[in-house]
Amino acid sequence: MAETQTVPPVARPSAFSILRLFIPTILLLALIGVVAYQQFDLSPAEKEVDTSIPISPEIEEKYGIRFTYLAVTANGGMVDLRYRVIDVEKAKNFGHYTETSPMLIAEDTGTTIETTIMGFHNHRVEPARIYYVLYRNTGNAIRPGGKVTIAIGDLTISHILAK
Repeated sequence: MAETQTVPPVARPSAFSILRLFIPTILLLALIGVVAYQQFDLSPAEKEVDTSIPISPEIEEKYGIRFTYLAVTANGGMVDLRYRVIDVEKAKNFGHYTETSPMLIAEDTGTTIETTIMGFHNHRVEPARIYYVLYRNTGNAIRPGGKVTIAIGDLTISHILAK
């Protein structure tokens, strides 16, 4: 008579024990992701007002806006200028006419970039909202780290470092 041997069953982990192992790992990865996002998120649209542009009480009084950001973008081909609406009534016509359109002047060369090249977008003016103007940076007139003057008619803000 042949002796039969019983093979012990293979122990397989239960779904519960697998979850118990993976939940801490998933939570740790999620925490690392949140910390990394907060640490390395550099999108300017999400940031508070950039304090590197001086406040001009004269521009705020006349046009109801405050410039908040100036950066070279699109691999040097464009300049992004942002402003916050301080006074809705005064800001309604800002930038829609030649005399109210801001010009950017590269301080090292004196080269002027005008908004008439790109133009303003029609928009509904809302209080505290940040708007933008994109300029064509012809000939890379404005470079990151270069000093820029914003001019609106006879009012100017000088020595702004382009980002």
